[in-house]
Amino acid sequence: MSPGTSEIISNLIGYILSIQLMFGFLIFLLESTMTNYYALATYEKPNNFFHKFANLFMLVTVGTGYHIYLKLRNHKWLVRKVLFLIALVLQALVSVIIYIALLRILEAIILI
Repeated sequence: MSPGTSEIISNLIGYILSIQLMFGFLIFLLESTMTNYYALATYEKPNNFFHKFANLFMLVTVGTGYHIYLKLRNHKWLVRKVLFLIALVLQALVSVIIYIALLRILEAIILI
């Protein structure tokens, strides 16, 4: 694997993790608008490969914020906002840790 390829892969991982986080912040700010968008873009009961792939794509690119919101939606508005903000900060920290770990693994693979 060339250094250019590893740079592309590391950028792709960084983009996916940052898109997850930014969609979470959009849900934090716009709640029902973004959750309705996610619900419209996914299939409840996928019955073929293309529907399953669309659901997987949505889950991988923007799904964590939506699923965290689903866990918190039964709380009162202020409590939900505070808990969701805490979850987003934790998600940001975990995303950085995941990115660094995957980057180290990628570097180790290239050196071999």
